[in-house]
Amino acid sequence: MSKPKISIGALGGTICMSAGGKKGGVKPSFSADDLIAAVPVLKDMATIHAQTILALPSGSLKLNDIISVYKWAKEQIKNGAKGVVITQGTDTLEESSFFLNLIWDEEAPLVMTGAMRNADDISADGAGNIYASVITALDDESRNRGVLVVLNDTIHSAKWVHKSNTFSLQTFISVNAGVQGMVVEREAKYITCAVKRKIYPLPDKPLPKIAIVQSYLDNDGSIIKLIGESKFEGMVIDGFGAGHVSFDMMDEIEKLKIPVIVSSKTGSGMCATKTYGYKGSEIDLQNNKCIMSGWLPAVKARLLLIILLANKISLKEIKNEFENF
Repeated sequence: MSKPKISIGALGGTICMSAGGKKGGVKPSFSADDLIAAVPVLKDMATIHAQTILALPSGSLKLNDIISVYKWAKEQIKNGAKGVVITQGTDTLEESSFFLNLIWDEEAPLVMTGAMRNADDISADGAGNIYASVITALDDESRNRGVLVVLNDTIHSAKWVHKSNTFSLQTFISVNAGVQGMVVEREAKYITCAVKRKIYPLPDKPLPKIAIVQSYLDNDGSIIKLIGESKFEGMVIDGFGAGHVSFDMMDEIEKLKIPVIVSSKTGSGMCATKTYGYKGSEIDLQNNKCIMSGWLPAVKARLLLIILLANKISLKEIKNEFENF
């Protein structure tokens, strides 16, 4: 009986970094083949196809890079892979996995992973995370769950995953939702149903530029004004509390001619829609055609807005998409 095929694509990140015995900090050093060689048991589990796609710290990845990953992963499934694993840096892993989850239209699992400790550290976690990710990709219960993020033997849905700590191995959590499952005794054990999601068409036009503006004490709105006068096609306001802005920010928001999404910078919970009525509150913002992001933080709201605008969705439909996401 032939072994199932798993394709593993490497993008760079801490999982492939080492200082190589030199000073100056770790840098991308290992190829996809090197990463697989560190987990020799994989050859007994599946036929592995490994490919180095990029070798970048994840903060330097572009959305077009992630679209290339989507196309590469689709090709792997077409060529018989049961699942695909992508390794990348954790700094933008929640964003890239969320974006892929918006467009991943295969039943087969697309699993994202990385590492919090580089190869030079004691108890580096990269090999273990790759091992757990392959176990997850091979499991039949992983099908029809969209994009999954697997680190520290925990399986998250890309819809809710969030990096919550700068160094902890437990940095990835599922905000506002429970985890999908755990990898236990060399098996993927699911404890929740697949997360509901909507799949959007991959845009066939250049992606729009969307800015994120942070709310903070004494924000006079000047940044909003500058962005409104630039070539940005939309804006996400990372608001106070349940989704609020200052009086000065509101003065500039009222002048904007581009779609505006308002999120909460608290990190969890959903935006209000009908509680507060003062200037700059969620009611005032909505009266000025702003759209509340619901459960989504600013970085994910931006990605959803990019997909919607790229697919020429109207402002009324965009509001409906965020309300029902």
